[in-house]
Amino acid sequence: MNRQTDLSHISAFTTLADILADFQIPLPSTTNGPEIILTGEIPSPELTKSQRINLTLIGAIPALANAVVAATIFEARGGSRQRVEIDLRRGHNYIDPDIGMTPSLNGQEITLDLVAGNPFLRNIFETRDGKWVVLSAVYVDLAYKWTALLDCSMAESSARAAVKMWNAADLEALAAKAEMPMAICRSEKEWNTHPQGSVMTGQPIVPIEPAKKRSSPSSNCSPFPATVPDRPLSGLKVLAVTHAIAGPGAGRTLAEHGASVLQVMFTHGFEHAFVYTYANLGTASTRLSLNKDSDRQRLWTLIRDAHVWIDSYREGAIRKFGYSDTAMHNVNPGLIITHIRCYGSSGPWAWKPGFDMQGSASSGLMCLMGEGLGDGRPRWPPGMVINDYTTAYFAALAVMGIVLRRVNGESDWDQGWVVSPSLCGTAMGILRFFKTERFPGTGSGEPLSPEMLEGDTSLGYLKTLAPLPKMSATPVAYQGDLLVTMGSSRPVFPGFDDGYDIRALTPMSKEGVVHSFAAGVVKKLERIRMLGEEERKARDKAYDIARKAAVL
Repeated sequence: MNRQTDLSHISAFTTLADILADFQIPLPSTTNGPEIILTGEIPSPELTKSQRINLTLIGAIPALANAVVAATIFEARGGSRQRVEIDLRRGHNYIDPDIGMTPSLNGQEITLDLVAGNPFLRNIFETRDGKWVVLSAVYVDLAYKWTALLDCSMAESSARAAVKMWNAADLEALAAKAEMPMAICRSEKEWNTHPQGSVMTGQPIVPIEPAKKRSSPSSNCSPFPATVPDRPLSGLKVLAVTHAIAGPGAGRTLAEHGASVLQVMFTHGFEHAFVYTYANLGTASTRLSLNKDSDRQRLWTLIRDAHVWIDSYREGAIRKFGYSDTAMHNVNPGLIITHIRCYGSSGPWAWKPGFDMQGSASSGLMCLMGEGLGDGRPRWPPGMVINDYTTAYFAALAVMGIVLRRVNGESDWDQGWVVSPSLCGTAMGILRFFKTERFPGTGSGEPLSPEMLEGDTSLGYLKTLAPLPKMSATPVAYQGDLLVTMGSSRPVFPGFDDGYDIRALTPMSKEGVVHSFAAGVVKKLERIRMLGEEERKARDKAYDIARKAAVL
């Protein structure tokens, strides 16, 4: 082993130890847990766009940590000790599947049609007072709302002109009133002294709290069978009421190690094909409408039978239907409840909506990316989306850490937990543990492309990234169907069919859909339009008074 390879391996092991310590998970020893093998060396930062943050380690270490804990769980359940191996030369590909390859179905790139021309996806906007902000419309309904709020068109020039009319703090306040995803690009120092940033600075990457202990005769929080499992998480039932990337990705990561994962989408919810085809590998996909009593009851049945709940909607979006932490723990005391938010589950911004981009903007990550580059303006991190998949790994790691405590007898199976991963918390973790400056002298090798995973699916012949970690006894794999059509599964846990009969269900009439869903969308758009109109009038008056006072 040459000096560069040695430095690379020291950096990787140090970062792995740091991450596991942050999650209160012990490192494997020579007698307990897997043997960890690193191959290759960290590539040159210039070749992997890692001048500011080390993409190799960001892509490799969270996935490695999950594999290490999965192997430790397998051993604790009576399985054999095994080796876990990663190739550092491929790690940079795994922060986003489009970095190192182009995923495809039947040889065609996966469609991007509904994001083309959207000005609220890849732009960083300048405000009236010379600051920089990120407004996000990841889904088309958000684009409708931004144009209604700002009184602009979907042309980029129109959106930029509308944003330039506002001071950053005033636009942030407007977005908050409209419940829209927006963030000011702040430095690390600014964020750490911000009311929300100061709360999150004192927390681990993923806060994990035990719930108030309950007992319920109807609880299904039973331990795993005493028999040696085929996979580390065999028997673990995961209910994921999620959208976008981080939530489904957490379910996918647990499925990679043998969990039975049911992803639930709202009946009239939308997901981009390029997101769904990677974030949902190895999971079942069903649709339920929380506006229908029968579907709400079905969801409660699934909650009673689940070990893990994951949701990734803004605070209150699901709770308003009755699915509060207290209510879920009342029917299933041992449930591991996982809320993936933009800013976590505590602090003044716990309610605030946001996506990957808001996490990067708020935390200081985008300001770091712009340091020393020409005008010093904030820049996107490489690949733009960096927190989503990493948050998925961190969420799964937190869940597996609790499962490890249970199989080791350190936590009762009827002890519930609340896990709070966040996109901004992940960005802060990247700044804490993955800055390139932490590893001086590391990185001179050549990067490698990712290994390919391919196979027939109900959507066509899929080619995408193969999981990075290699495990000698329980290879990372997707049981059952590699990828199912969105919403095509029955609402049952894969491998645990309880006989739920979908043939007896009656769909809502079109008139009912209009009344319960579409009419609400129209009303919300009008409310947002009127809010924008009122706030623009108040803005113009206030700015005019300030201008006149400045002249005097």
